[in-house]
Amino acid sequence: MAVEDKEVAALRRLGLTEYEARIYLALVRMGPKKASEVSYFGQVPRTKTYGAIRELERKGLLRIIPGKPELYAPAAPSEHLLPVVTKLNREVKESEDIVQSLAVLFESSKYTKQYVIPEDVREFWRIDGRKDILRKLTEILRDATKSINYATSAWGLVRAYKAHSEVLEEAKTRGVVVRLLSPISSENSAVAKEFSEILELRPIDKPFGASFVSVDARQLVVIDSRPEDLKTDRGFDRAIWTTNKLIAEVHDELFERMWDTLRQFKATSKKGTD
Repeated sequence: MAVEDKEVAALRRLGLTEYEARIYLALVRMGPKKASEVSYFGQVPRTKTYGAIRELERKGLLRIIPGKPELYAPAAPSEHLLPVVTKLNREVKESEDIVQSLAVLFESSKYTKQYVIPEDVREFWRIDGRKDILRKLTEILRDATKSINYATSAWGLVRAYKAHSEVLEEAKTRGVVVRLLSPISSENSAVAKEFSEILELRPIDKPFGASFVSVDARQLVVIDSRPEDLKTDRGFDRAIWTTNKLIAEVHDELFERMWDTLRQFKATSKKGTD
């Protein structure tokens, strides 16, 4: 029985991580299960399962049934989750009252004060949601005239290929220098091989905490991917897009220094699967 993304999203708003939410939902639907079943039905990597189970136990949402093997059972949602919902509703109501008061204050004060928005504030924008972020990235990449510097994770490499291989190839055809940094493993080496035909690709040992995409040293997008998976049509990603020239130039300088320490990816050096 599949775990619904909307249910996972709802539990994440109540303070659970994605893996905790998936495990809890699977147990509520199916009853006590052992670790391997929790991992399978919750669609959680085995290496992440035990840590998520311990956190659920700490939060009072799961109890351990001793035995060989151990079984894991969910706690009642009405006892442990509804109080959280009640607390959130109360906090939202308090926030709504404050926002309404601020709105009145703003309307009354704007006639007596002149608001000037600093230039640097207008150079930063927040973008929420993976689809919207990838759409904005497409627009920015199409504006490139000189350089594109892209640093991402192993799965981010696959997402980049799915979403932007064509626009990156078009940029390369226009004479844009397109470079990408990413971990390369057996899981993404096939995509890396395809990418290496389009752009310059150099592998890194460890992923960054976020993805970084700069264009012409004048635009920079920093992306926090949630979850870290292969999907391009959904995700709770958050991004900051800036046209602050100083920040973009500093990023490109750091990118350049790292680039010079790495070797070019060779497609024959790793074997991948489709």
